[in-house]
Amino acid sequence: MHSLTPGLQNSIFYFATKTFQFLALGCLCFLAACGSKSAPVTHMDPGPAVSLQESPQYFTQQLRPQNQAMTSWRDLAGPIAKSLVYVRRKNQAALAIDRPGLKLTWGELKHTLTRLQSLLPELDRNPQLFLDNFTWVPIKPGIMYSGYYAPLVRASMQKKPGYNHPIYRRPPDLVRGKKYYSRREIEGEKKLANRNLELAWAADPVDVFFLEIQGSGCLLLENGKQICINYDGANGHKYKSSGRIMREKGLLQRGDIFEQREWLKQHPNRVTEIFYENPSFVFFKLGGSGPYGAMGDIVIEPWKALATDPHYIPLGSIIAYGVNIPDQKFGKVALRGIGFAQDVGGAIKKNRIDIFCGSDERGNYVASFLDAKGPAWVLVAK
Repeated sequence: MHSLTPGLQNSIFYFATKTFQFLALGCLCFLAACGSKSAPVTHMDPGPAVSLQESPQYFTQQLRPQNQAMTSWRDLAGPIAKSLVYVRRKNQAALAIDRPGLKLTWGELKHTLTRLQSLLPELDRNPQLFLDNFTWVPIKPGIMYSGYYAPLVRASMQKKPGYNHPIYRRPPDLVRGKKYYSRREIEGEKKLANRNLELAWAADPVDVFFLEIQGSGCLLLENGKQICINYDGANGHKYKSSGRIMREKGLLQRGDIFEQREWLKQHPNRVTEIFYENPSFVFFKLGGSGPYGAMGDIVIEPWKALATDPHYIPLGSIIAYGVNIPDQKFGKVALRGIGFAQDVGGAIKKNRIDIFCGSDERGNYVASFLDAKGPAWVLVAK
């Protein structure tokens, strides 16, 4: 998931005046222009497998920017700048996180981001700087990793024949932390009908369900235009994955999204039965070019943006993350990366991270199959 997303998905949330947006955009464009362009990656070198017990020293030795679809560590300039836009809005003396094992102010997060920013020109030739300049705070006892991507959903902005399935905006009476209507009540009993809460109307309810899991995506309109859509809250009910539901019923063997979609396509009369057993429901808001994470109108990037529980790993954190991910060529490949907590998700709690995998075929594949444990560290400037 968001379920991306985040996500993931998260994988996933929207969290500003016109002047601020102009200045932030100008800054981001300048930084992006200074960095080298990301390299398209079809398959990564398998490399040595990630171990939950590996040390920061070994992890750093195996770090490769190419595994995050980059040609250089300079390509982190954009994500760093985006995180700084968010972190600088906060009271720098206030605590961003205060829990056993991790206590940081927003000022410390900003200092960590600017330190990494200053090191980018040197990291390609000297990755030891990751160790020399940062304290690696381990997330114990490790992280459960999943992935999310940005799916395309066929939709119309008005209800019409062939487009009958509503995608809802956040209701004004939704209160964070309190349970709202369940999925069965929203979809089956139409509790939100006739309240002008429909953002758009989708052609396929299965697409909408998996959009909720990813947390963000794009609407594909009949005229070919795409409008991005992003997570804007959930109904407060506990999430239960459709894969788990279908495995418990003996309907699937693997339970991955590909297998789920095929089964649901062949059994349309049982779609609501499966979906209603997951009482969690996600609300959205329209975006622009997207996909956006939880930092506002800031576009997130594949393999760099991570969805975290902000009460466990705060937005703006830099995270060294490692996990063995599914790969169509090698079966599994080691992914060690430097990521940024830029998204959240209704199912992302405590020791879970959702990696944003993009919107291409490889991202879809990884997000559909990734469910593995691995190490993670929050980096804090020394």
